[in-house]
Formats: sequence, structure tokens, C-alpha cells
Amino acid sequence: MRRRARAFTLIELLVALAVFALLSGLAYRALAVVLDSRGHIERENRKWREVALFFARLEQDVATALPRPVRDSGDAVAPAFAGTPVPVRAHEGLLVLTRTGFAPDPGAAEPPRRLGYRMRGGTVELLAWTVLDQGPRTEPVVIAALRDVSSMAVRFLDRRGQWQSRWPPPGAASAQKAVPAGVEVTLTLASGERIVRLLPTATRQPQL
Repeated sequence: MRRRARAFTLIELLVALAVFALLSGLAYRALAVVLDSRGHIERENRKWREVALFFARLEQDVATALPRPVRDSGDAVAPAFAGTPVPVRAHEGLLVLTRTGFAPDPGAAEPPRRLGYRMRGGTVELLAWTVLDQGPRTEPVVIAALRDVSSMAVRFLDRRGQWQSRWPPPGAASAQKAVPAGVEVTLTLASGERIVRLLPTATRQPQL
């Protein structure tokens, strides 16, 4: 006598579907956690890569600073190296300097450049002038150097080992050509991290 094949009951099907739904939910949640973690790691890697590139550029600019004053757009002599904690004028920065030029080819000569850094709207902006001695309507090229920054502070180490909040310091001799021994830059990122870097200069200057 042939045995009849046993079919699943409705309760068994419901139990199976419930187990399948539970396992699917757990698997989806685990996948979502993995994807979120991966996205967070990628964002963190990108953030710190951009910070590293910013400081590499800034360190190079500071290290190659020149004691070469310039004429600004108002026909006044501006110091070779200048900085103020609270910029007032339109193209004044936390840090403005004259540096050696970028030579595209080894051994090639390129004229010095005038560069500056300022904070605006959560972004550190790089100001790049096309000429050193500026005309009445000379405007810098503005480039976003680092985004998502809450604050940026700069102070300057003079040749006597004293920290100054602005440069050139008041009453300094040869102020127009003075270059500090080093620059301390403090960045606070929008995500809360605080970064402090001391950047040395290579230019030898007499004591102020």
C-alpha cells in the first residue's frame, strides 16, 4: 500500500515564514551596519587626507617665505610676511606672505608669489595674487583650501623665542622684511577635532 506524501500544515508555513522574515531582518540590519561603517571610514579617510594635504601646502609656503615686501592695491608697502588675528580689509588674511615661485621643471626659474590664508564661512581659503606689486584693481584668485573648519588661529614665533599674536610685531625693526622663526597654526574642525602644527621658516633674519 502506497503512503501518502505528508504536506506542510498552515501553521508550519507561518512559522517558516516568520523565521525567514526574522533572519532576513537580522541580515539586513547587519548589512546596513557594515555599509554605514564603511561610509564612515571613507569619510574619515577623506577628511584626514584633505587635512594632511592642506598642512603640506601650508608648510611648504611658510618654509619658502621670502623677506620681500610688496605694494598692495592701495599703493602702500605691505610687509613681506603679515598676519593678524582678526582680518578687517577685504583681502587681508590670518596669514599673508611672499614665497618662492613654483618651478614646473627642475632647474627652471619662476618669480616669487604672494599668497594668503583666511577663514570664511567654515572654509579656509587660499588667496593667490598673480603679481607681487599690485595695481589699484588687482584681485587675488580665491581657492577653497580646506572645508568644514570651525576656526583657525595663527601666532608667530619671533627670533627671540617669543610668541606674537600678529606679524610684524609692534615696534619691530625692519618690520617690512621681517620673517618669523616659525608659525603655529591651530585648526578646529567642524567635527570637533583640534589640530596644532608648528611650521618653521627657512629664512634667516636678524633678531627684532
